[in-house]
Amino acid sequence: MPIPFDLWGQRGYPHADIAGESHHIDAIRSLFGNDFKPTGSEVVQNAVLAPEPGNLHDRNAVGVWIGGNLVGYLPREAAARYSPILTHLTSHGWAPQVRARVWASEWDDYDGRGSTLRGSVRLDLAEPHMMVPSNQAPSATHRVLPTGNAIQVTGEDKHLAQLVPFLRPEGECWVHVTLHELVQASRTLVEVRIEGARVGQLSPRMSGELLPAVHHLTEQGLTTAARAVVKGNRIKAEVIVYAVRAHELPESWLGPRAEIASATEHASIPPQPTGFRFTVPPGWPSPPPGWVPPSGWRPDPAWTAAPEGWQWWVPVWD
Repeated sequence: MPIPFDLWGQRGYPHADIAGESHHIDAIRSLFGNDFKPTGSEVVQNAVLAPEPGNLHDRNAVGVWIGGNLVGYLPREAAARYSPILTHLTSHGWAPQVRARVWASEWDDYDGRGSTLRGSVRLDLAEPHMMVPSNQAPSATHRVLPTGNAIQVTGEDKHLAQLVPFLRPEGECWVHVTLHELVQASRTLVEVRIEGARVGQLSPRMSGELLPAVHHLTEQGLTTAARAVVKGNRIKAEVIVYAVRAHELPESWLGPRAEIASATEHASIPPQPTGFRFTVPPGWPSPPPGWVPPSGWRPDPAWTAAPEGWQWWVPVWD
């Protein structure tokens, strides 16, 4: 059974339209049950994004499923961009999902034929390279702070060598970081690490906002983890942590570890594949018999799940 995985990078509001809702209007109507109002009803639910590599119309097709029902597809151009990373996740046993806004109403036809049910679905969809972290979750037993507003890390310029491996052509990526108490020149700060390596620290003021949470988890024998964005290039990079302040943590989150541990919190989420993607331009001649890609290149994961770090090539001549 696939494990539900909330894709990273969601901004809190569904904004991306899907296609084909009119062909699945009964499935959309079923999501409202007895709460449906003909003048217009809206509901927010999780939507699972399921690649369909065997789809006869589009090998990149990505179905959108809500409540166990197919309600539409990603538009064709979007599916071509999202299918590789979604296929990467599903091949590892995950069911990638995002929040979706579903709307439906009845429209009068004004021609004596009654009314027509109409509906739409929008997804909270990040860019493909921002949907999965670029590193594994910490190996130590840990808890991830709920996502909050941006907190700038300082001192990254002294740790550029540790950040370079996480730089991407797109200019940014998500990573797991861990937060640790650091006593420096009679001040107590929060040190930020990626895979055990120091990459900076928080300012004294922001350290004070997070230290109570670090202390709370330390008393439970847990490492404090958080989500962060690494952005920049090989001469200048920065780290931004996205975590709630200690006073914003809900009481339910502060309970005993046995009561609050999430089923996926310590699971091994496969990081974003790295490498280059090369598409053979339309109109190029077919390759000669026996042709193979250059050394080190492998198929697009939309065709076959490629191990992390493999490079991708996408032939279009067939």
